[in-house]
Amino acid sequence: MKKLFLFLILAAGLFAAEEITVSAVLDKNIVEAGDQLTLRVSVTGSGTPPLKVPQMNDFNVYNGGQSTQSNFSMVNGRISSSTTVNYSYTLSPKGQGKYTIPSFTVELKGKIYKSEPLQVEVIKGGSAPKNTAPQGGGNTPLSSSGEIFVQVTLNSRKVYVNEPVIMSFGLFRRINILGQPQYSPSDTTGFWREDLPPQLNYNKDGYSVTELKTALFPAQQGEFTIGKASLVCTVPTQGGNDDFFGSFFNNGKNISLESKPVNITVMPLPLEGKPADFSGTVGRLNLTVALDKKEVKTNDAVTLTVTLAGSGNIKTIAEPKLLLSDEFKKYETVSEININKENYEVKGAKIFKTVLVPRKAGKLSIPAVRYSYFDYGEKKYKTLISNPISISVTQGQKEEMSYSSLPSLASPEGVKVFGSDIRHIKQTGSFSYGKHLFYRSPVYLALSILPFIIWLALLLFFKYQVSKEQNIAFFKASRAYSRSLKCLKKVSRDLASKKQEKCLGELENIFAEYIGDKINRPAAGLSVSDIKSILAEKIKDRDLADSAAGLFEELHFNRFAPARKESTDISGLASSIKEMIIKIEKAGL
Repeated sequence: MKKLFLFLILAAGLFAAEEITVSAVLDKNIVEAGDQLTLRVSVTGSGTPPLKVPQMNDFNVYNGGQSTQSNFSMVNGRISSSTTVNYSYTLSPKGQGKYTIPSFTVELKGKIYKSEPLQVEVIKGGSAPKNTAPQGGGNTPLSSSGEIFVQVTLNSRKVYVNEPVIMSFGLFRRINILGQPQYSPSDTTGFWREDLPPQLNYNKDGYSVTELKTALFPAQQGEFTIGKASLVCTVPTQGGNDDFFGSFFNNGKNISLESKPVNITVMPLPLEGKPADFSGTVGRLNLTVALDKKEVKTNDAVTLTVTLAGSGNIKTIAEPKLLLSDEFKKYETVSEININKENYEVKGAKIFKTVLVPRKAGKLSIPAVRYSYFDYGEKKYKTLISNPISISVTQGQKEEMSYSSLPSLASPEGVKVFGSDIRHIKQTGSFSYGKHLFYRSPVYLALSILPFIIWLALLLFFKYQVSKEQNIAFFKASRAYSRSLKCLKKVSRDLASKKQEKCLGELENIFAEYIGDKINRPAAGLSVSDIKSILAEKIKDRDLADSAAGLFEELHFNRFAPARKESTDISGLASSIKEMIIKIEKAGL
């Protein structure tokens, strides 16, 4: 029983999670005002929980996408893995000075892992300061005044299914804007959507222009309409001076700029020239195939890597088919996605890794990989074909020893007795086959099925990890409710330390992250109008949306209003947030 107990402890060690590492790095630590800098955050470990983005109030934050890398190794039949998730953000400073970017954190099994804080110095630039606008994209119309208006353009109004469409939202103005505009993006139902940071700032026809770009990928054919979007901003009242003192004492007035719907036609992919192996991928791609080792022994694992790189909707690239013979044993394919959005175009690569085990010795060949896709640039189908890969396989150690390999012990005298210390089996009439036999005991049965249970648990665990990497938005949304309630309990415990300002900031983060996780958007940058429009669209309850937006606005005001920090009922706010989250969850967000 002691050996069995030790074996169970060792088996349970297989499921122990590795340490998580979180690192953050900037492309530069000194930046001019009006310029941008790139922040990259990496989370590495056997499990990669969601990244918690801190509040960066001194910067406008734009999500630059993320990529996932998985590493697998097989040693003596045992598979180990680690995963690295890389996040990219574009930061635009709001002012000059020295700033600190707080730590990025992840939480796994109650333990917090975090990156080191980063220091940034923003110096005076050589050009005019650049105005900032909220993150997002949408279609917007002219205002009644020629001094300020918004405009949306599409680079094409007639496209094929899954062909990228670049939607540009521009704010044109000849007057100052007081405060931060509130942007509500348009409804793009029926399209995959990728934001393309950073924003553009330029002058055109006497206007100062701030432009945001968004990549849209139509999911199906038909006639579609890009819905309305709105922008609310504050401008000086008529007669207001444009000098310093006039702007200081001028409260201004709010104006709302709303778009007109924009129609777009999505055509089906042509039937002419469609290859038999076409799986629906649209893009502009190239194919590379590589093998990590070309000289192995039988029953040793090799990794075949197939990479499809280029531009288009990288996330929807279908898995290539491998036409392998029975000479190889094939394991499940795992994919990785790398995306970058430089020059306002969605590019990247989808990498497919497959573990193969050769079953026989000799010169074996992995057949050419064939992949067909629709090239949206040339408007025709293309087929990519790799070269076959040869692999040299030598015979490895056999699992069973053959008796014929043992030396013969022939003797002319026949069988000879070398000793008399052999104890012969004694047969008695009282021997019972039904009792005291180990192979019929419950312990033997438990030991027999334990390896199968461990193998099944490992298989389910790896499938869960792969599913989690491929469906990040689903897992974030499914965990948002329980995660927010858990964080609220922690804040309630921290109230005893009487750090009101810290608790107020945590409450605002919890509410914003709950909404952001539910809709797969970063919490940083969510405004009151964002939350109001999102909830009104998703749950169709305008009163609840107004209440939630009001609560978020109250949190933000209490946090940054010095006169109210001491008098704020933080415990009451925490209870209100909990009740609001429960109502939103019941409403079906």
